[in-house]
Amino acid sequence: MMTGIQCLVCLWTLLISQTGFVCSDVRFLERREGESVVLPCVLEQKDPAPFGVYLRRSWLSPGELLFVYSGSPVSVTDDASKNRTSVSGDPSLGALNVTISQLRAGDTDRYCCDFVVDNPAAEDIHIHGLTEFFLLVSGGGGDGHESVDMDLVETCAGGSAVLPCFSPHGEGLAVEGVSLKRRRGRAPVEVLYNSKRHRSSSSSSSSRPPQFPAERVQLSSAPSPGGLTYNLTLQQLQPEDSALYSCQLLLRDTPERSTSLGRRVVFVSVKGEECSCSAYSAALYALSSAVALFLLLLLLIALVAIYKGKARRRVKSHPAAPIYEEMTGLQPLGGKVAPRRWEEAETSEYRNYTVKKSCPGNHYESPSGDLRPRSESHT
Repeated sequence: MMTGIQCLVCLWTLLISQTGFVCSDVRFLERREGESVVLPCVLEQKDPAPFGVYLRRSWLSPGELLFVYSGSPVSVTDDASKNRTSVSGDPSLGALNVTISQLRAGDTDRYCCDFVVDNPAAEDIHIHGLTEFFLLVSGGGGDGHESVDMDLVETCAGGSAVLPCFSPHGEGLAVEGVSLKRRRGRAPVEVLYNSKRHRSSSSSSSSRPPQFPAERVQLSSAPSPGGLTYNLTLQQLQPEDSALYSCQLLLRDTPERSTSLGRRVVFVSVKGEECSCSAYSAALYALSSAVALFLLLLLLIALVAIYKGKARRRVKSHPAAPIYEEMTGLQPLGGKVAPRRWEEAETSEYRNYTVKKSCPGNHYESPSGDLRPRSESHT
């Protein structure tokens, strides 16, 4: 049984190791131009120890930023990041820090640390670090003076994303429309504008055609403790729709247009063919549940087998009494005296009484096969 459990555990470990893929948590970092940021790369699995780390960008400018091997100098492959990037720590320890200084608006992106583990049987295994980083570098304009609250929405190509719409001036005013702004580069762009007073698909400042026609956008409202809440659903999303979004409500007697992205921002990440994080997590969850159930079943079988083994040993340790001892009150052949415990039991139980036994109709079979009448016991 232990061999089966060990094989199962080995299979599970091999599956995790060979895939080398873990859906990392996303940490949002907001900085202004000219500041610095530290990206801590941490690997939970440290056996076997990794021998290298890659830092990659995976959104606006996908590609490799740098790589470092244990005992070797750092190699920065991104020309725009040279002389601005430094690394402290050792990949073999499963933890190191990457510092990017003199930040620019173009550094806004999603960053991921990939640790490299040696695999003698095949290609080296690449394992994601525990955390991915979304770095937002704000410029010197009005968009960068206030801190930004960011959320993450991940979906696949053809999927949808629900964005909450917020009021820029508090509650209690009548809602007359909605404005959706998007940021992919330095400045936000209004990609959707819908108002009772004016109706338009996008702002005139946008150089691109409308990204969200009416059939791909749905505005809904629902009651809440603070009043009505509004949500904007973007449908049929594609990888090029990945961006920072901010949905703002247009209120009565307030300015309708604003160049600010807003304080409540949602990062919508639309994956194409590699959109397998949620499916992979579901598969891992299902496989983990199956493994746990199988191990529990094996444990129950082992407990039942142990219990039955103890029961058999108890039965064997208490053999049945001979038949002639169980038939108390019968005198053995050969004129031997009946067992004393019968007399002691009778005298102790009926000490002041005289008990007369007479069972003329009871017989037992002698070893020779003859039937003999039962004789009275000795008093």
